[in-house]
Amino acid sequence: MTEAAQVSGARQGSSTLRVSSEKVGRVMSLVSELSLAISETLHVAGAAIEQVEGVETAVNRLNKTLRDVQDASLELRLIEVGETFRRLRRVVREIERGVGKTIDLRLTGEDTAIDKVVADRLYEPLVHIVRNAADHGLEPPEERAAAGKPETGVIALDARQIGSDVRITIRDDGRGLDRAKILARARENGLLGPDETPPDPEIWKLIFAPGFSTAEAVTELSGRGVGMDVLNSVMRELRGRITVDSAPGQGTTVTLSIPVSLAFLDCMIMRQGARLYAVPIDTIAEVFRAGAGDCTRISSEGGVEMVNVRDALVPVVRLERLFREAERAPADGAPPAPQVMVVLQSEAGLTGVPMDEITSQQQVVMKPLDGVLGQVRGVQGCALLGSGEVAMILDPERLGAEASA
Repeated sequence: MTEAAQVSGARQGSSTLRVSSEKVGRVMSLVSELSLAISETLHVAGAAIEQVEGVETAVNRLNKTLRDVQDASLELRLIEVGETFRRLRRVVREIERGVGKTIDLRLTGEDTAIDKVVADRLYEPLVHIVRNAADHGLEPPEERAAAGKPETGVIALDARQIGSDVRITIRDDGRGLDRAKILARARENGLLGPDETPPDPEIWKLIFAPGFSTAEAVTELSGRGVGMDVLNSVMRELRGRITVDSAPGQGTTVTLSIPVSLAFLDCMIMRQGARLYAVPIDTIAEVFRAGAGDCTRISSEGGVEMVNVRDALVPVVRLERLFREAERAPADGAPPAPQVMVVLQSEAGLTGVPMDEITSQQQVVMKPLDGVLGQVRGVQGCALLGSGEVAMILDPERLGAEASA
C-alpha cells in the first residue's frame, strides 16, 4: 500500500475532525441569525398563520428542528474542562520553585463539558486562585509539620455539571483565611466601619474588593491586590457566581458556578413602561402579581422599598428609578396599576423587580454592550427579538448589589 493510500485510510478511519473555534463560532452565529429570522417571520405573519391549513404544524416542527440544530451547534464548541485544568500543572510547578513549597495538585471531574469561550476566559481567574492558595494558604513545610500536617500541601480542583451550570471547586488544606487581618485591612480601606463585624460569609467577600490585599509585601505571585478583583470582574462577565468558605487551620474553598455556555439564553421577556427586558429563566425564583389590594405588602423601611415574599422581606429595585426615568403616577383617585413582581436570585439574596407584564419566553443570543453602554447599571447585554425590538438583559447580580447598597 502506498503512503498516500495509508494516509487516506487513516483519515477515513478517524472519528474526529479538527475544526477551528472561529469556524464553529461562525456556525453558531448563523444559527442565531436563523432563529431570529424565523421569529421575525412568525411575528410578521401574525394570526394569518392559523388561516392556512397545516402551516401551524409545520412551524412547530421547524421550531423543534431549530432547537435541535442550536443544541448540536453548541455541542461543537464544548470541550472538556480538563484541558484548562491540565494547563495549571505547569503553573503549580513554577509556584513550587518560587515559594519553596511542595504542592500536590489533584484534579477530578476533568471530563466535564464546558464552552471553549468560557474555558478560555476562566483560565486566568483559576491561575489567580491557585497562586493565592499556594502563596497565602499553604503553610511552609516546617509549619505544616509542626501543625501535624503532611509537608506536601494539597490544592484540589473539582468540576461537575449541576443543571445548566458547571461548578468548579478549588480547595486547599492550608491555614485558612485570616479573619482578623481581613477585618483590619477592610477598616483601613474604609470598606467597614470601626464597629462593624459582619458574619464570616460577608467578610470573605471583602477579598474581592478592588485593590484589596492582606499581604505585607508584594511578590511575583501576589500582594498587588488585583488578582481576586480580576476574578470577580470575569465572573460577572461570564454570568457566574463565587462563594468562599474558610476554616482556621483547615484551608479555604472557593466555588465558581458558571453557565455551561453563553451562546444561547433561555429568557423571560418582560415589559416595563416603553422598554423591554429579558431575564435568564434560571435566575428567576418566583413571579407573582402585586395587585391594587396587595400594595400594603410593599412598604418603605429604612429608605429601602421592601416586598413581603412568603413571610420574608425582600428589597425592591424599580427600573425606572435605577435608570432615572420619569415614574408614571396614577390618575387622581385611581388605585395603583397591578404589577407583576419578578423575584430574582443572586449572591446578595433575593431581589424584587416590578414589571408591567410578561410578554413571552424566548431563547435569545446575548450581545455585549460596549463603550459607554457597558457601564449601564443592572444590565449585562442586549438581545434582538423576532419583533425587531431590542430587549435589555438584566443582570440579577448587579441588581442584587443595587438593592443591598
